[in-house]
Amino acid sequence: MKKLISDTEEIAFNYLKAFNFKDEQIKQLIIQGKKDLSKELMKLKTVLQDDELSYDNINNILHALKGLLFQLGNHEAAERLTEIRSHLDNEETLKELTLLCR
Repeated sequence: MKKLISDTEEIAFNYLKAFNFKDEQIKQLIIQGKKDLSKELMKLKTVLQDDELSYDNINNILHALKGLLFQLGNHEAAERLTEIRSHLDNEETLKELTLLCR
């Protein structure tokens, strides 16, 4: 979780700068983006720990995460989540998601 957030933070500044946002605006967008990413990752962690997995909930959370990552310029991670969403019933995918939440 920390790695995804820190990687996204690094990417976001330059990505948002290209859209002519002022530095102060970028800082605020990144702060909010980090909060939102953390919130969604915590939701994912909770859902993955449930006794009975809800693939609909996991899919919805991954959709939200993908959107946040795209907005912050981390397109590589967002595209990976798109791939993951198409293989949710795979045990390896669930392990990858669990690692993502650490």
